[in-house]
Amino acid sequence: MKKWMLLAFIVSHQAVALSPCSPDSRVGSWCEVRLEKLHPTQPGIGQLQVDVDQTKLAKKGKDKLDSFLEKKEIPVVISPKGDYWLVDRHHLTKALWQQGVKKARVRIIARLQDNANFWQQMEENHWVWLYNERGLPVTPEQLPSHVGDLPDYPYRSLAGFLQDEGYFEKHEQVYFVEFAWASWLGKKMGWLPVNADNLTERLEQAKILACSSEAKSLPGYPGKMCQSLAK
Repeated sequence: MKKWMLLAFIVSHQAVALSPCSPDSRVGSWCEVRLEKLHPTQPGIGQLQVDVDQTKLAKKGKDKLDSFLEKKEIPVVISPKGDYWLVDRHHLTKALWQQGVKKARVRIIARLQDNANFWQQMEENHWVWLYNERGLPVTPEQLPSHVGDLPDYPYRSLAGFLQDEGYFEKHEQVYFVEFAWASWLGKKMGWLPVNADNLTERLEQAKILACSSEAKSLPGYPGKMCQSLAK
């Protein structure tokens, strides 16, 4: 191998090599953090959706998994105490955790320094969702401390699958949209059980609701599928 080719090879690999995250990591930078250090900013996840994501991840080899994760931004806010708060990609992160992955590539989107007003700033920036599946408020102290401890919100799975099929849109940098839909769907469907056995039936019910005029106040309405059906 020629010297210039060898140098290019070394430089390219150094470019993709990420340093560990630290409380001083620059805002806008990418770094690597252990998953157990990521704190959730939402009180639950859709376990059905996580399990589907994990199945997909398990089918990827190391190289394909690395390439896939490079395209998925995992946004993190650093608190005044130097903690790492996961702003989005909770489902992907828990799927990685279940898959046995120890570290993740994250992007630092902010570092907050006012400890007294930390949660106020988080809410003002829409970086936290302090409501449970039924739309009832929770306190920051009630948030799970680790992604592995996130409880199952079945209607969050339903909302996630609905979004995946194009029945509502999640615009860039708008977090927690699915929770608004999950709570709304649950109320409209009388909180009927959602599980692997009845998911197809529940999803068909949700699709009809998602395209109805009753959903027009929800973020991301109407989705592409609803627009195509209206033509």
